[in-house]
Amino acid sequence: MPVPRSADEQEAGAFRRPETAMSSDDRDLGRVLENLLHRAPGTRHVLMLSRDGLKVGHSPGLDVDAADQLSAIAAGIAALALSASAEFGSGLGAGQAMVEFPGGVLLIVPAGEGAHLAVVAAEDADVGMVAHYMNEMVEQIGVHMTVAPRRPAASTP
Repeated sequence: MPVPRSADEQEAGAFRRPETAMSSDDRDLGRVLENLLHRAPGTRHVLMLSRDGLKVGHSPGLDVDAADQLSAIAAGIAALALSASAEFGSGLGAGQAMVEFPGGVLLIVPAGEGAHLAVVAAEDADVGMVAHYMNEMVEQIGVHMTVAPRRPAASTP
């Protein structure tokens, strides 16, 4: 069970990968995510996550618990979009997924091997522009946004 952290610790660790010290790669990812937050008008939160729902990094203002929750939600939606493409599309693979809700919209795009980029934007945000900036970021640095799949721990007899 995770140890509860203070708000200061949560904010300081906004760009940390779970249970690791902040590396230069984490800081670079943090700057990239924060840049997207400022470039795309109406964007409230930016999150990079692994395909299986683990947060990799997130923008300031999104606390650790909310980032974990958003990671799980975004991974589930991305998996549903992939299943829909397999069942009803002309090939396997989902591009973007979008969910509208009162007060906002959630956009999810693939972002490198095993990774997704999720953005929560205000309900009056220009969704096309936000998606454009998301895809532009993925094109520019997507090869660096890969997340290796988790491997099961070796069992002990």
